[in-house]
Formats: sequence, C-alpha cells, structure tokens
Amino acid sequence: MNSMTRTLIYVVVAVVTLSLAIWNGMPSAEMNVNIAANVGEKFFPEFTDPTEATGVRVIVFDDETAVIKPFEVSRVNNEWRIPSHYDYPADGAEQLSKTASSLVGVERGAVAGESELDFARLGVVDPLADDKDSLKGRGDRLTLTKGNEALVDLIIGNKVPDKTDQYYVRKPDDKITYITNLKIDLTTKFGDWIEPDLLMIEPASLRKLEIHDHSVDVLNGRILAGSDVILTRTSDTDSWKMAGIAPEEELKTSEVSSMVTALDGLKIIGVRPKPEGLRGDLRMTGDVTPSRSTQRELNSRGYYLVPSEDRGLELYSNEGELSALTANGVKYVLRFGDLFTGDEFDIEVGSAQTEEEEVEETEEPTKPVDESGSKKSRYLFVSVQFDPDAVGAIPTKPVPPTESETEASPEPAEDDAADAETETEEKTDDKQAAYEAALKQYERDLEEHKTKLEEARKLVDQLNDRFADWYYVIDAASFDRLNKGRADLVEEKAPAEEPTPGTSTETKPEMPAPVNSTPVPEETTSTPAPAGTSTKPEMPAPTEATPAPAPTTSTPGMPTPAATSTPVPASTSEPTPPAESTSTPPPASTSPE
Repeated sequence: MNSMTRTLIYVVVAVVTLSLAIWNGMPSAEMNVNIAANVGEKFFPEFTDPTEATGVRVIVFDDETAVIKPFEVSRVNNEWRIPSHYDYPADGAEQLSKTASSLVGVERGAVAGESELDFARLGVVDPLADDKDSLKGRGDRLTLTKGNEALVDLIIGNKVPDKTDQYYVRKPDDKITYITNLKIDLTTKFGDWIEPDLLMIEPASLRKLEIHDHSVDVLNGRILAGSDVILTRTSDTDSWKMAGIAPEEELKTSEVSSMVTALDGLKIIGVRPKPEGLRGDLRMTGDVTPSRSTQRELNSRGYYLVPSEDRGLELYSNEGELSALTANGVKYVLRFGDLFTGDEFDIEVGSAQTEEEEVEETEEPTKPVDESGSKKSRYLFVSVQFDPDAVGAIPTKPVPPTESETEASPEPAEDDAADAETETEEKTDDKQAAYEAALKQYERDLEEHKTKLEEARKLVDQLNDRFADWYYVIDAASFDRLNKGRADLVEEKAPAEEPTPGTSTETKPEMPAPVNSTPVPEETTSTPAPAGTSTKPEMPAPTEATPAPAPTTSTPGMPTPAATSTPVPASTSEPTPPAESTSTPPPASTSPE
C-alpha cells in the first residue's frame, strides 16, 4: 500500500469518526419529541397549596467577588427565623405566603437550551456548583421547603431580552432550559423580613435625653469623661430645656427635634450575635472571662470591656453613649461603635471571612467608599433599664376628718339651738362626703399607677429579651443626627434690637394732668407753698409767712398735690418737694389780697 492510499484511508476514517461524534451529540428525534411534549406543563404539579411551605432559601452568586450569598427564612418550632443571618427572628408568615403563592402553577415555556453547553450562555449554572473553573453564568437558586422536603426548586437565569417577566429557567437536575413567565413576589432584603423599627419608641413620650461624650483609655482600662448634655421636658407640649445653659445662650430647638426624629426612625439594617457571656445590661460578671478573639472582635468595632466596681466587666464605646427616657419609665441606652463601609451583604451579616479570619484583623475589612453599592454604617449596642420615678410619685392617701373638724360651733342662744344643730350635722356630712370622694379617687389613682408600673416593667422585659442576643448595624447618617455635643445644641441669643435714631427708650415718670393752662393763684392749696411758710407736710401751705389755717377740705397728714403743670417759683432757694398724688384736689378758698 503506497503512501497515497494510506493517506486517503486516514482521511476517510477521520471524517467518519467526526460525523459519528457530531451525530451522537445532537438530540435525537425521540428526545426532541419529549422536550416538545413538556412545553406547557407545570414544573411542580404537586405543589398547589402555598400554605404548606415552611421555608424559603435563595442562593445568589456574586460574579465579581466569587462569593455565594445565601438568604434563608424558615419556621422551626413555630418560630420564624433567618438561618442565613444567625437565626435572627423573622416576621416571615406573610412574606412567605406571598412568595409561595407566586410560585404555584409555574409552567414550562419554549425550550431555550437542551444541554449543559447552554447553561453559561443562558445564566442557569447552579450557584452551588463545585466547578471553580466555571464562575460565569451562574444563576439564582430558589427553593421552597416543607421541613426537609423541597416543594419548589428552580435555577433562575438571565432575563429574556425584550420580554417582560420572562426568564431562562431550569430544574437543578434537568439539562433542558425553558423560557418561563415569572412574577415572583420575593425579596431577599433582610429588613423586609424583620421588624426594622429598632426602638419602637413614641417621640411624644420622650422626657429626657442624656448625651455622655466619653472616650476609652485603652492602655489603662479606664473611661475618660467628656462633656455631658442633659435635655428635659415635662410633657410632649413643653419645650425642651438644657441643664446648665447660660443666660446669654439659648437652645437650638431644631437640632433637638432632629435628634428626636432620628430616634424614632432608627432602623435595623444589619445584625450580629452578641459575644458569649455579655448580659443584657452589657456587663460580664467576675466569673466570666472573655476570650481574646471576643475582645479583638469588640475592639475592632469600637467597643472595650472595662473593669467595673463589682469586679466584673462593662462594655463601653469609644463614641460615647446616648440615653432616652420615656414618660412610662423605659430608659434606652445606646452605645455607638465604629464606622465601616460595605455592600448590602456585608452590612447585613458581615464579611464573607470566617470568624477566625475576621478576628485576626485589627479592623473589619472595608471597601472603597465610592464603590458601587457600598454604604457607610455603624455598629450599635442597645440596652433597656426601668426608671420608676419617671412614672410619677405614688398617690397620697387622703386623711379622714378628725373629731375637732366635725365639732359644733360654740353653743348658740336657746332660740337658735335647733338651727345650729342642723347646720353642724350638714357640715359634718359635707366633710365626710368629701373625704370619701377623695378616698375613691385615691384608690383609682393608685390602681392606675400600679398598672403603669406593671406595663412599663413588662415592656422593659420584652425589649431586653429582644436585644439580649444581638447588636446591630445602623445607617451612618442616623448616627450623625444623634451624635450632638453642647456646641451643636446651643447658640448665643440674638442681640437686643437697636432703637431707631431720634427716639428715646427712656421711660419718663407720669406727670399729673394740669387743671388748666393758667397758673393758679398762690392762695389755692394746689400750688406749692412759697418760701417762709411752714414745711410740715401735715399742714397745708399758707399764702403769708405767718402760719394760718388753710380753709381746704384736704385731709391733714397728707402732702398737698400740685394742680398746675407750671409750679409757682419759690421765694427762697429751698424748693418745696413735689406732690406725689396725681388726683385733682378740690379748690381752696382764697382770701383777698
């Protein structure tokens, strides 16, 4: 066999082999028939009752970071929890019902792909796949569960171009991808599955705000006191007042209102489990020794365990603390931690690092502030105390009338004895009735006071149970609205308004109204006495040097008031004191000159 023949044989064999390979890789007529037969069928025909679902799990793969981001909500022992977020309590019944209802009856549409070669192009690669060489084209995996049983399990890929609510979808164990119409009512945002209102506080109930701007001396393990600010008001309609404000200063009410609004709007955007051994009051007893990893974790987030008077440890923040007291005696204590930056997943549950890796860092890894999707946030510990004084003093029991208070008046005359006895009985009855009415009011007030105390203690216990195992992540902007010092809350009073030029602000003494414009003759008693007359104030002034009684109706002992606007000049250098009365005296009789 020559070389030419041998070459031709090799070529023929290669062509046949290639043809067989291509033919084997193509879907058979039988396979295409089965695919076509499935179009229009439901993915999960057995799933008809959305109330059967007891859990939902969503697996998302981040192509940029190659990190799997799970979100899961499930009901265990009749309690809704979020296993993907440290088993934090969830308000999941309504949300899960909506999601399950939107997945009942999901149907297969047109075939979009028939083999694994189509997965990446259509975005339906399983996000849980072990193949690290194929990180692109991974979809989101959505699973509804009933206990350990999967009721619905789908991989949702890319959205179909130019179509509304249509996606490439396949079952995890199926190689065929379909175009499916999906209107899934599902949110994987942590705040949508929980009660996001952190404090659940009524702004009108706030009565006292205390800002303690201290810092921590880490080397010596002690607290360095800073400036304290105390704001109080007696009711929701009363104005806020600051302790220690100077007369020339005034409170910036708009800044205080901003603080109150920020407290009311404080939202949970992330959660972390509280370190083991740290009680609800943020203390550790003397028999609990925190691990080094616990201390490093707290320190990296702006918190320090400082020795307390009871030989234990107490948690302090390097950013100080804020306390808010309500009218029913509930006192919230907020201790703010450090600032950090991260995407939504980092904020909600923390870095993708394991705990061992995370605590080795001096601070939590952050991303550039301007990176898309990143957000500034802060850590926050919350504890609650009860202050019974805020509820008000215990009502005072009225004192019953004594016998002396009900005794009759001295014995009247014999003729009035019957009337006096009746009057005494009526007075006694009135005092006893008033006492009994006051006693009933006291009992009502006392019962109301006891009810207020019981309700407040119950609320404090509920809040402490809620905060017992967790600390939180809040938006950094909320902290900025709450982090106020004295300089932020006080300003100098505006200077008094300057008087207009040409006007006088002096208050002149009121002058008595004149009787007429013509001076009254000296003989009248309304004019000042000339020199040489008696200067005794109790006597009216005569017209001659020789003392003579004045025929007037003036009361002796009072100085004579002036009757004219222009006093008569005195004959000596010693003036007569002006009269103080402004009333017009009766005219005095005059004698002929």
